[in-house]
Amino acid sequence: MSHFIRVAAIVAALVTGGVGVARADLFELTWGSEGYFRTRTVYLTNLARVPPGGRLSFGGNHPVTGESLSPLPEIKRTSYIVSRLRLMPTLNFEKIASLKMQIDAVDDVLWGDNNGLSSAPLLATETSSQPFLGGAVEDSVKIPRAWIEFQVPVGVMRVGRMPSHWGMGLLANGGGTGNWDPMAPESEPRKYTDYFFKNDFGDAHFGSTADRILFLTKPITIGKTIAGRQDVDSNFIVGYAFDKISEAPFLPAEPAQRTFRPFGQQGFISRGRSDDVNEHVFLAVYANTDWDRVRYTDQLIVGTYHVVRTQKDSSTFPSDPKLGDPNENCSANDGEFVACKDTGATVWIGDIWWKIRYGPWYTEGEGILIKGTAFGGIPFPAKNQRKKADISGGVARFGYLTDVWDALVEVGHASGDDRLEDETFKQRALHPDYNVDLILFEEILREASARTFGPPFYSEENPEGATGLMSNGGVINANYAQLKGRYRPGIAGLQLVGQVNFAWMDTEPVTGTAIFPYADELDSSYLGTEVDVAAKTSWGGDHLDFSLEAGYLRFGDALKLMFPNGDSSFTVQSRMAFVW
Repeated sequence: MSHFIRVAAIVAALVTGGVGVARADLFELTWGSEGYFRTRTVYLTNLARVPPGGRLSFGGNHPVTGESLSPLPEIKRTSYIVSRLRLMPTLNFEKIASLKMQIDAVDDVLWGDNNGLSSAPLLATETSSQPFLGGAVEDSVKIPRAWIEFQVPVGVMRVGRMPSHWGMGLLANGGGTGNWDPMAPESEPRKYTDYFFKNDFGDAHFGSTADRILFLTKPITIGKTIAGRQDVDSNFIVGYAFDKISEAPFLPAEPAQRTFRPFGQQGFISRGRSDDVNEHVFLAVYANTDWDRVRYTDQLIVGTYHVVRTQKDSSTFPSDPKLGDPNENCSANDGEFVACKDTGATVWIGDIWWKIRYGPWYTEGEGILIKGTAFGGIPFPAKNQRKKADISGGVARFGYLTDVWDALVEVGHASGDDRLEDETFKQRALHPDYNVDLILFEEILREASARTFGPPFYSEENPEGATGLMSNGGVINANYAQLKGRYRPGIAGLQLVGQVNFAWMDTEPVTGTAIFPYADELDSSYLGTEVDVAAKTSWGGDHLDFSLEAGYLRFGDALKLMFPNGDSSFTVQSRMAFVW
């Protein structure tokens, strides 16, 4: 996939100054590059048709900027264009070590946005780097990831800021970062676009990133080598990773907290490690990508991935006078007493994944379970309360795949919460880069969750609201079933894709903050039926890619309560990309 270029002899001579050994070493360095430039156009109707006085309306002013927050606009129709340039260069030293980077430019920047640079748009000449989902203006060019990978006698190490991906991408999703995963060797050649545009509909906009030290090894291979076996190959891989999630939280209300980080001073990290958030990742996977029992495409992959996240002092309001007072109650449940003592936070995440391809038969699935306890680590709905986690999610897919056509059935689940404000937190969206559809989860519920957890929770500490509770386009508090078909007629790289999605609420809310109407307002938990279609083609050795996509969502009873003046939503989108 990468096109390697030998370091020029004249450059080596200049750098080494004629030293023979160093010059020989430099000749072993090779550069590789992969990446893409894509542009997506979107037209969408009925994104947010909430009438004045509806639950998602919010009054008042922003606590930081003072800007009026009322009324929230209805969005009957909208259209926009976004682009992204992603470069992934690699510097290799033989097969011993490599330096990998990700360079993003105009990253999902909204075309034509001048972000107030010109008060007369008709005469505007400058544009800004404003992402299409809002937020702070970003740099036009950034390097969000850089890491090294090198061989050790018993495995492979990675060190740096790197993409994090596991399984189908429900929990950790690299967000289209190329063919970087070393857990299994490549079997058969794939199209360039497969590494960056894995979703049948829509694009990846986010991606999981970790500050990580990762070690991967093959214990059976080591055992065979020690035993003197000739065939030492093995498909069983185990790994461990240490992640630094947070060095110091941003607590502007605390007396010792600086609201800015002055140059030359490290007060914000010298307070010790008691407020650090560390993560330990353990994985084990059997990955046979060359199973080849019936066809060359056969694969057998089964694995498990476990995360333990810890924080010694997890309170986001450590100067609270209630802390340490035996008479104060820090419970989030009525009628229960919890001592106001910072007991820290411990969260465990378990994940299983399988992928099996046997001739035309195919199945893949991933399941997630999140458990844990935190004191004050989740400042919702108030600070310094004990919160527990009991969250589940998963996807299972079954299909019959041929060279000409595919037929697939998929079911998915993301647990919901009947009362977010109580002690047990049960709601978390699946990763937003695992795209299920074009409209319901990707657009409408993303907007609804942003309005629900945005304006009501704006603060100096969280000027964009409770962003951790927003879906960003992932499946949230829902169950769905999907029927999908793909057809490849063998004409100019053309592929036709169609799917039908049926979605229901997982848990009906009964009180408090909620995206959906309350249970006593609902006649049915059905969210809607969505039909998505796409025509895709690639040419120029699969380096050029075009996708035309359209979707129609018919509202179910639950959505009709949120959209009393509308009964459906429609979108048409396109993507043009150059991939290498």
